[in-house]
Amino acid sequence: MKFIRDKIISCYDDSLLLIAVHWIFIFLLFFGYRIRIYYLIQSLYPDLQIKGIREYLSICLHYDTLTVFFTMLIFFIVIISFSKTGKIRHALLLILYITLLFFILFSIEFFRVYETTFQTNFAAREQFTGLGNVIDSARAEFSTEFYLLFPLSSFIVALMNFMLWRLELTLVPGKVYMQSNLLSIKLPRLLPPALLLMFLLAGMMTDPAIPADTFNARYKKDQTKKNMSILHEFSMNPVYNLVTGETSISPGGIAETDAGHKPFSYKLNTDSMMNAIRYRRQDSIPRFKKYNIILYFFESTPYKYYEKKINGNYVIDSWHRLEKNSINFRNHYANYPLSANALISVLASAYDLNSKDMLIQKYPDIKLQTLPEILKGHGYRTCLIHTGGLGYAGQQRFLKNRKFDAIIDYNQLIKVKPYNQQVGWGVDERAMIRPGIEFIKNNAAKPYLLIFMPVNPHHPYAIPDKKFQITGDIPDDVDYRKKNWLNYLNSLHYADASLGMLIRELERESLMDDTLLFLFADHGEAFYQHKMNYNHPLYIYDENVHVPFLIYNKKIFTSPAYYDGITRHVDILPTILDILGIERSFEQEGIPIFASHREQCALLHTSWKDDYMGVVDGNWKYICRTADQIEELYNLGSDPDETNNLASQYMNLTLRFRAFIKKARRYKNDYYERILKK
Repeated sequence: MKFIRDKIISCYDDSLLLIAVHWIFIFLLFFGYRIRIYYLIQSLYPDLQIKGIREYLSICLHYDTLTVFFTMLIFFIVIISFSKTGKIRHALLLILYITLLFFILFSIEFFRVYETTFQTNFAAREQFTGLGNVIDSARAEFSTEFYLLFPLSSFIVALMNFMLWRLELTLVPGKVYMQSNLLSIKLPRLLPPALLLMFLLAGMMTDPAIPADTFNARYKKDQTKKNMSILHEFSMNPVYNLVTGETSISPGGIAETDAGHKPFSYKLNTDSMMNAIRYRRQDSIPRFKKYNIILYFFESTPYKYYEKKINGNYVIDSWHRLEKNSINFRNHYANYPLSANALISVLASAYDLNSKDMLIQKYPDIKLQTLPEILKGHGYRTCLIHTGGLGYAGQQRFLKNRKFDAIIDYNQLIKVKPYNQQVGWGVDERAMIRPGIEFIKNNAAKPYLLIFMPVNPHHPYAIPDKKFQITGDIPDDVDYRKKNWLNYLNSLHYADASLGMLIRELERESLMDDTLLFLFADHGEAFYQHKMNYNHPLYIYDENVHVPFLIYNKKIFTSPAYYDGITRHVDILPTILDILGIERSFEQEGIPIFASHREQCALLHTSWKDDYMGVVDGNWKYICRTADQIEELYNLGSDPDETNNLASQYMNLTLRFRAFIKKARRYKNDYYERILKK
């Protein structure tokens, strides 16, 4: 026993210098992270009124001290455990350092882009099914700062590690600290455990909560709860979040179950709570005819960019050309701002799950009747063409047993010349045109359902050729946010041009006369119209969920028609079946738009990071973060950009919409409890 103890003490004594150097570097690394984040906060969030770096460091103390403690402890264990194998020890330390460096610098980039601390709830299961594309998207966001600092700091760490290893070779074991006059009081031996204990106690004795007395007085009453939540999110440490999986909020807001709620019956009542308008049946599209149906899932396009022009030209000119021979829906909403959930909303007229799970990924064989299955039973041919890989988010597994005669994705389209090139997350959109026309012409006597699912303008906002660069050349020194926005506009213009080419080819071949084109965006795309709102799945503001939608046919619509009532993705399937004269399933949640019906409200949801539910009813938009019940209420008529939160001023409305959200969550749980038992 004495031999083992002496061995451990000997290893410890010989490693004190190494421990000291590495711990100093760890401390400086986390301190540097906080300094960089502080200045980002000051530039992005001056309204948070953080009074200096000392105050910011004080609110971060709990998470940072615990993170530093555990990081130091891991390095300590590696240093002691491999003290007799110098090369292995320094190799392991170098791997730990490079990993830590990368993640800290990545977290700074993450904060710069998403305006918040990295949390594991940003990484959904869906992302791991398309990891290569996700990594490419992340790399596209990295700044010059990252590409300079990561190799430079990695080189410094590697050099430091090498010099320490060489120094160890020149020292006599057991005699490392004989030159220190502090050895007599054993300070070098006591310092490491004392430091570890200090950081641990500091973490345990500090409160992660933001001091309410200090900060509440700085904010207006209706801003306090949200600002305090943001401050707490900024105080979190990304390394701590990565290890513990902790998120910025704790459950406890909107309940999903209630023992007292009414017995279940299918079809959530989404009749407007704000008005009693009733729409009469419209026969603008003659019914009971076997129209060919084309669904076009246009990617990442909110309605608020619909009228966008550059140098007098529409960015999405093809949409505007089609508008002239269409019925256009100006208040259409994606029920969830994510492509995978748009599939279930459109093809099955069903809402998503209350959880973070993607329905089609977790339950690909769910017993919901989809449009291709229904139309197949009525003599239709069915085909789906997607320019990306259908392995992403379980799409392939969901679609494969849905009665498609053909499913064509990236793997086949990448061979279609002359468009066999990668563009963003998929192949050039124009590669869909020839296979689509070939499918239509094959057995042309039978009606068909043809679904197009292009990828662009999905992030990273790619184009195949400079001729689609409607913005002109983008200077290298332009601000990264403006650069992303301009890249998006170019990618949007390219995607629109590809759509236009497809329709022109179909019309040139006289294939559109008896065809209804349902053209809609699967979800929107945000560019910081609201804080932290970039990309599409994080929030349910209008830039995320309010999308364009039209039904096109030149023979039927000789001039543009418009529908200003609220419509939703879940309404598309019932509307198609109503036009074709096919009976609807009782499990479908939408309504036939052209049938007689009450004005509807749109139920909205996202759970990508935090769980938000909302409702659009007439001009009113209500949003609730369900875990802690932070609520927002906007009048879209007078405030279309959702900047003036009226939740505290119109409490009757807020309470009414909150009750609807509670009912909707209970309903969705009950709905899927029954569907999944089939």
